[in-house]
Amino acid sequence: MAKGKKKQPKQVVYLFGAGATQAEVGYRGASSVNLLMRDNEELGENGVATRILNRISGKWRAFLGEDQAMDIEKLISLLAASSVESLSGLAEKMRRLYFWEIRTSLVLAKVIQRPKLATALLEMHSNDYFRKQVETLSGILTTNHDGLLQISSQEVFKEVNLGFPFVSEELTPAVSNATPPLLQLHGSFTWRFAVPIEVTKLRRDLAYSPETIWIPPTILKESKNYPFNKVTGLAYELLAKQCDVLRVVGSSLTQNDWNVLSLIFNAQRHRELVKGAAFRIELVMPHDYGEKVKQDCSYLKNITPIGYLTEGDFGDYKELNLPPDDERNNVFAYWLKEKIYYHRNRDHFGDTALGRTMAQMVGETI
Repeated sequence: MAKGKKKQPKQVVYLFGAGATQAEVGYRGASSVNLLMRDNEELGENGVATRILNRISGKWRAFLGEDQAMDIEKLISLLAASSVESLSGLAEKMRRLYFWEIRTSLVLAKVIQRPKLATALLEMHSNDYFRKQVETLSGILTTNHDGLLQISSQEVFKEVNLGFPFVSEELTPAVSNATPPLLQLHGSFTWRFAVPIEVTKLRRDLAYSPETIWIPPTILKESKNYPFNKVTGLAYELLAKQCDVLRVVGSSLTQNDWNVLSLIFNAQRHRELVKGAAFRIELVMPHDYGEKVKQDCSYLKNITPIGYLTEGDFGDYKELNLPPDDERNNVFAYWLKEKIYYHRNRDHFGDTALGRTMAQMVGETI
């Protein structure tokens, strides 16, 4: 660094997947509510895919097969592309069941009013000293449909930046460039077709509607139409131009997320060509999952599973047999708490008190 040149804060982008919402549920103590597609014995409940299959009539279950490990996104894609009316109708029923399962589970888990982990994360990045001297939040990408990040943005920033104009009686469209964009790559249960688009908060009485703007579970997640084309374009610009670190929180980055993988790959190559180095990818997920992502996505560069992260105490994640009641099993919550400790101990929040939710996470009172 040239003499006298001020060190610039690190530019950070987050990618949230279903595991981030699962962490919210676990942090509230609703550990038996499984929002993941796959079955998980630790959560004490079948995954969303299994619950959907169990709600289909016996005739269709026999027709499709009894394999509970079936990839529901692939199945819906095949059924929808069959050109057979009854099978296309079954695919649509499965989409409705997916909507119902996610919405109902979040209501049962009592996270729709105030997602604490997302709120604490945004509080950290809203700290004036932290964002000017340490890390700047360029934006958040998410493949989730639940709209929880909208709620947290409204609480912390008093407005929501979705990357496109919208109207709402419950959320305030952003007028400030300081509010980081929240780019929901696959849309949201809470968006409705209108000009401009109508946006609400997630509610227990929210009904499935053909007017919902979302990309339901499927393999080919097309983003050619508005607002998906605009959101995807903005996501690429964030990653290519305003990202030193991409933090992946609870997203498994499987082949079912090919559009996201392609987005990351192309943005990394763009940054490498223009700035000489691809941005770093930090995986906030169980360490063994992170190692699998690193292996399966070898075309992505600079991938770091959580056990190798240094801004906090994460080395034990390389030991894969954590006790069932260990707080480190909620990887997002533990990472965030360690992150707050790490920067507070280095005075990276300046003279400003910790945000209310941040303080609660580290056991402090305001």
